[in-house]
Amino acid sequence: MTTQSMLERKPRFSPEEILETLYAARDICIQYEKKYNMLSEQFYELYSQGLLDEDGLNFDFVDWAGSYKTVLDCQHEYKGRVQQFTVAEKLAHLRTHAMVA
Repeated sequence: MTTQSMLERKPRFSPEEILETLYAARDICIQYEKKYNMLSEQFYELYSQGLLDEDGLNFDFVDWAGSYKTVLDCQHEYKGRVQQFTVAEKLAHLRTHAMVA
């Protein structure tokens, strides 16, 4: 199977599912931000440069980095998905959800 065919078979999540995943990952990041008194963006920069957790034993850092990466991936996916919608579709979506709330 080629990389292209694997990408074509990748499941597509709805914008709502992407946001649910984003919010769950963001909640985890917020817990670590409070615990370590550092924003996730700053932490992830240090972690990505290999300046933290050299022995791989700090499970908080591994979980935090994974959660923040999920936040970034979800934001990217959501923005790409929403850009495909017309202004009218975006407004209709907002109106639909405003009526439910």
